[in-house]
Amino acid sequence: MKVVKVFVIIFIIIGWLRLDWFLGMHSLKRKRRSSVYPWRKGELKFFDDGVTWMKSLELDIMEAERSICLLFYIIEPDEVGRRLFSLLEDRVKDGVEVRILCDALGSKNMKKWVQPLKEAGIHIALSRPLVFKGSLFSLQRRNHRKIVIIDGEIAHVGGFNIGREYVNLDPVLSPWRDYHLRMTGAGVGDALSEFQIDWQREFKEAQHHFDPVSHVANGTSSYQIVPSEPVNMETFMLDLFDLAKESIFIGTPYFIPTEKLFESLKTKLADQIIITILVPGIPDHALVQPASYHFLRELIELGAHVFQFEHGFYHAKVLLIDDKLCDVGTTNFDHRSILINDELNVLTTDPVIIKELKESIEKDLQHSVRVTKEQLKQGGIPGAAMEVVARSFSSLL
Repeated sequence: MKVVKVFVIIFIIIGWLRLDWFLGMHSLKRKRRSSVYPWRKGELKFFDDGVTWMKSLELDIMEAERSICLLFYIIEPDEVGRRLFSLLEDRVKDGVEVRILCDALGSKNMKKWVQPLKEAGIHIALSRPLVFKGSLFSLQRRNHRKIVIIDGEIAHVGGFNIGREYVNLDPVLSPWRDYHLRMTGAGVGDALSEFQIDWQREFKEAQHHFDPVSHVANGTSSYQIVPSEPVNMETFMLDLFDLAKESIFIGTPYFIPTEKLFESLKTKLADQIIITILVPGIPDHALVQPASYHFLRELIELGAHVFQFEHGFYHAKVLLIDDKLCDVGTTNFDHRSILINDELNVLTTDPVIIKELKESIEKDLQHSVRVTKEQLKQGGIPGAAMEVVARSFSSLL
């Protein structure tokens, strides 16, 4: 009887969470903004190594003349984070205005650093505070963006956060593989506009001055800033898949597609579209890998090529369509990122960026193994039970 009661309680909790999710999604859709940014001209630079990217970021920060705006899901106050704080404090002394936003959950270790950074002259806030207001949905909705804007003229967007693992100092998860972009041009103003929206949400009591957004359109790259609030990410991805004539590549740390995206991929396979999926071999969360197995097994059976990265941790978020159009940013291929998180992606047709991206993907595939559906079956009753539990919570992952 005790076992029965436990299962009843578990199913009640799952039912309540699903109802809470449904009501929260309904509210989110009603409040969604309608503005979508146009395609812009500028220059893009691609990074797939955290050490190289961090050097570029630090150089841009050191050369800033007026303002620095940083927004990250995770900022760890470890040796990497503290080095960044020291650099920013020096820039404040030089008269540069510095703003930092970091997610209250992802950057939970930042709580004790907020006041010291304020005292150093840095404007800082924890985004989307963990305050329970009768619903878990708002607590689940995280600010998952990684944006830096320098002087309203340079922007960084992609998968890297701030912490030792992202610069290959974690012995388990190194090398850390991620894709990130540095950009100039008018799209920087769009990224800054999204930062301003997030900033004003946390500082409702006052208006804050920001540098004028960049309207410089010089450059050879065409790109579009794609934020999650005005853009329905699920529909956006479905539209990208519908453009495919030959191939779709999906790189993601978490493969838990929505029902519509899953059905779309199955349809593309039936239409002889080549689908390649790259995911980590080593998970950084217990449930996300078993939650993905059901989807991956069925896609493999239909002809998809699924690879697991075995040389470090694969954290990139990328869609590549026909080797002609790519989407790089902060959105994981899971329910939370696609449906409710604050995210920011960059869409581009730039042939130079796509060439560099393809080379990086090929390098990552060389450090991966192609898996079969049999290899993705959980062993024994405990493994099967873990998969059932993981799938039950898949909408929350």
